[in-house]
Amino acid sequence: MAKLPTDAVLVSLFHLGVSDAEIAEQYGVKPQAVNKRFMRMDPPLRRKSIPAVRAQELVTSLWDVKVIRTGPGSHHNSYGVRYLKVWVRLQLGDTTSPKQQKGAVAFIRRLIRDDVVLDYDRDSVEGWKFVPRMPSDGRWIIRWPAGKELPEADLQRALELPGDEEELEVLDQGGRPKRP
Repeated sequence: MAKLPTDAVLVSLFHLGVSDAEIAEQYGVKPQAVNKRFMRMDPPLRRKSIPAVRAQELVTSLWDVKVIRTGPGSHHNSYGVRYLKVWVRLQLGDTTSPKQQKGAVAFIRRLIRDDVVLDYDRDSVEGWKFVPRMPSDGRWIIRWPAGKELPEADLQRALELPGDEEELEVLDQGGRPKRP
């Protein structure tokens, strides 16, 4: 029976960028076994892209999103926030699935079509809402939370509506956004 190395060795391989599949092949186990070990570590090691991590950190820095582990009432994965994060990832140059990309484009088209922004109310049942755009929203795709500092310039650009329909068409067809 094959056996994985110590956690210290696994952590070293993880930080060297060795994939779960490569580690699994090296030690004669399945990639799922490697991932399971990573997830059992304290803290768990997760393989997420830098843009995905930055998008998640942006959301958690702006809002105290309600997360309930079981049952209804959790706001962390509802339509609005899910595609907000995908849109930010795309604008930061991340690769997403075609389904995620189409969902993010549909999300942005809805904001434009209905002249709305995404807002969050932790105390409401639905949490995330599309609210009418106000002049103070400028080109933001979200209603900026009061008292929150602006993020880095690239994240600010990622939170803006696209410059034109052409950018959405490129994304709709699986291309990359043309953001500076």
